[in-house]
Amino acid sequence: MMNTSINNACFRRFLPLMLASLLLSACASAPSQLSQNRADCGASLSQAQRVKLDLVEQLLSEGSYFSAQAHLEQDDSNSPRALWLTAEAQRKTGMLSEAYDNYRDLSLTCMTAAGHAGMAKILATRGDLAIAHQHMLKARHLAPTSADVRNDYGFILLAMRDFKAAQREFMTALQLKNGHPVALRNMIISLILDGDTRTALRLAQNNDINSAEFNQLLEKANHFTEPTVAKRAIVR
Repeated sequence: MMNTSINNACFRRFLPLMLASLLLSACASAPSQLSQNRADCGASLSQAQRVKLDLVEQLLSEGSYFSAQAHLEQDDSNSPRALWLTAEAQRKTGMLSEAYDNYRDLSLTCMTAAGHAGMAKILATRGDLAIAHQHMLKARHLAPTSADVRNDYGFILLAMRDFKAAQREFMTALQLKNGHPVALRNMIISLILDGDTRTALRLAQNNDINSAEFNQLLEKANHFTEPTVAKRAIVR
C-alpha cells in the first residue's frame, strides 16, 4: 500500500509544478460539456462557420491542439464559441497568457462559466490556488449541473488538499454524467491521497479499470506526494 504521508513544505513549494503536470494530463476535463452553450449569445453563424467550429472542437478532443489553432487562425465568426475554442487551444499548447486574456473576455459573454473555469485552470497551474478557487467556484454557481465544471472544481479542491470536499464534487459529476471518465479517475486519486487505497481499488474494479491503469493512477497520486517526480514530468 502506498505511503500517503505528505511533506507540507515540499508540497507547497512544488505545487505549481504538480498542477501544471496534472492539468496538462487527464485530470482536468477536456472540451465537451461547456461547449454545449453554442447559442453564441444570439450570434448568427453560417453553416460553413458552424462546420469549421465543429471540426476544431473535434480536433481538440483528439488532442490535435496545434492543428485546431491553425484552423482557428482563419475564423471570422467572432463568436463566443470560437473565442472559447481559441482559448482552449492556446492553453493546451502552452500559450497561457494569451489563453487567460481570451478566457477573461469569454467571461463577459454568454459563456461566462467557461471563461471563469478557464481562468481558474491557468491560475492553478501558476500556483494561485486561492484566486483559482474563486473563479472555479463562480463557474460552479453559474453552471451547477455541468459535470465538467463540478469535476474541475473538485480538482481545485484536491490541489488544496480538501479531499472530502473534492470527493463530493467528483461524485456529483459522476451522477450528473454517468460514468464521467475523468471524474471517476479523479475520485480514485482523491481516495488514494485521502489514505483509502482499498476503496479506491474497489471503485476501480467496479468500473472496469484494470490493474495497469490503476497503477498509473497511483503514480499520478504520487505526483502530489513526490515533488521531484512532478518536477521531472512537467510539460514546458
